[in-house]
Amino acid sequence: MSAIKRILLVLAVGALMQAVHTIDTTASVGQRAAALVLGVGFVLVCSWFVGRLASTVGLPKLTGYLATGIVAGPAVLSFLDAGTVRDMGLVNGMAISLIALTAGSEMDFRAMRPLLRSIAWISLIGVVGTALLLAGVVFALRSQIEFLEAMPLTSGLLVSLVLGVVVVAQSPAVVVAIRAETGADGPVARTALGVVVLADLLVIVLFAITSSVANAALAGTFDPGRAGRDLAWELFGSLGIGAVVGGIIAAWQRFVGARGLDLFVLAACFVSAEVGRRLHLDPLLLMLAAGLVVENVARRGEELRHAFADASLPVYILFFTVAGASIHLDALPVVAFPAGALVLTRAAGLLAGSWAGARIADAPAQVQRLAGFGLLPQAGLAIALSLLFTRTFPQFGEAASALTLSIVAINELVAPAVFRAALLRSGEAVTSATQSSAGVTSAVDPTAGDVDDEGSAIDEGGAAARSPSEGDDTGEETAAAGTALAPTDTAPVAESNE
Repeated sequence: MSAIKRILLVLAVGALMQAVHTIDTTASVGQRAAALVLGVGFVLVCSWFVGRLASTVGLPKLTGYLATGIVAGPAVLSFLDAGTVRDMGLVNGMAISLIALTAGSEMDFRAMRPLLRSIAWISLIGVVGTALLLAGVVFALRSQIEFLEAMPLTSGLLVSLVLGVVVVAQSPAVVVAIRAETGADGPVARTALGVVVLADLLVIVLFAITSSVANAALAGTFDPGRAGRDLAWELFGSLGIGAVVGGIIAAWQRFVGARGLDLFVLAACFVSAEVGRRLHLDPLLLMLAAGLVVENVARRGEELRHAFADASLPVYILFFTVAGASIHLDALPVVAFPAGALVLTRAAGLLAGSWAGARIADAPAQVQRLAGFGLLPQAGLAIALSLLFTRTFPQFGEAASALTLSIVAINELVAPAVFRAALLRSGEAVTSATQSSAGVTSAVDPTAGDVDDEGSAIDEGGAAARSPSEGDDTGEETAAAGTALAPTDTAPVAESNE
């Protein structure tokens, strides 16, 4: 299908969505349900086409999904009003769980052993160091941030620390999606994935600690025992129950096989997200532990990813589109200066910190130069922490979330394309021709590409296939790291014929 036909189809679907405006989503349950069904159908069709259009101009498909959410959401055209977006948010927990399961099932500790030192140092210097740097910049800019300006010095410093942790959050969702789309698999891609997963764990722990201390300081009370118990339950309870869930999934694979595995996995992700939230567990940590068990204990990670690749596409489309529709563009002009300063500070800190950490770990030159770009994207966790910040600090949470969500909006639109370019530069990405010949599918778009009238697949990429090892010469260290990764160098969720 040509790009012009796709554009016409998007416009036609957009015109049909005018019907949503005739439905009062605040009235009856039936009317809200009708608006939700229309909204989901619109997102699945329109976002899919816009994602394909984005890929034709060299952008990640998820950028198309995000752009669709922004344009169709309450901030611009209001095809999806605030009530519909809120109702569609039900998919967020399941999507985060599915993304975490995918990330965990790709982390083969035996293959990643040569990279663990780099991952640890980059996480420490790049992520924790950048969080402290961001906190310092927020505190220095408190005269430009209304809700901080009126606070006492100590309270302002503690709230700045919380904001630094929220702003530094990365996105495993984006890293998994871009890796899938490009088929990238090598030291840079695996280091980036390992860092963002470990960084999420660090960010969750740091947010729990700093928000508890800051909230207690503002309220004048602090119970360290209760805060420690809550944190231990959220962290170790999530990991322990997640290991059990991983064992159940592995048992299904062994005794039932692939039959019904995709629906079983989606159901497990949904239950884990909804029940886990009510038990104060973290769905990301829970399903991450499940994926680690499936890959490193049962050795069935690749089989698992193939099983739910097709079924996961609608979940990913809905997740990224809702993330785009949740962005408050109207708040951006109000906080433009501090938001811009923090975006630049975050990028500089993560890139410099990842370079320094990789250099200390004596990582390959490619990892030193390019792995940091995988830390730039933001999506689900940053949005979730922004909303959690609002609930934790109700007296100024709305103003703070306007700042943090503006930062997320900028990084959502820019960083995925930058990370994709970095993977292409590293030489680890594979072309559509290579992936099609391997018969692999994608968690981001499992379709096998467009088909012409004679039934032959049309390769829109038009580029010659090249091996993942082609690209810049990074010396013997890169070759050694690539050899260490060879047992799992299969790009199991790579983008199919695009």
